[in-house]
Amino acid sequence: MEYYPTLQELLRHSERSKKMFDALHTDEQVALQEQRQNIHTFADLQKAAQSFVKREHP
Repeated sequence: MEYYPTLQELLRHSERSKKMFDALHTDEQVALQEQRQNIHTFADLQKAAQSFVKREHP
C-alpha cells in the first residue's frame, strides 16, 4: 500500500483516495484535514471516513 507523508500528498497521488474524499460532506473534509497528520494511506482515509458514517447512522 502506498504511504504519503500528508493527506494532501495522498489526495494528490491516489485517485481513489481523492474520489472518496470528494464524496464526503464539506464538514467531514474539513475535519479530516484537521487530522491529516494521521492519514497517510487509502486505508487510513477509509477508516476515518467510516467513523463519520457511524456517527451519522448509529
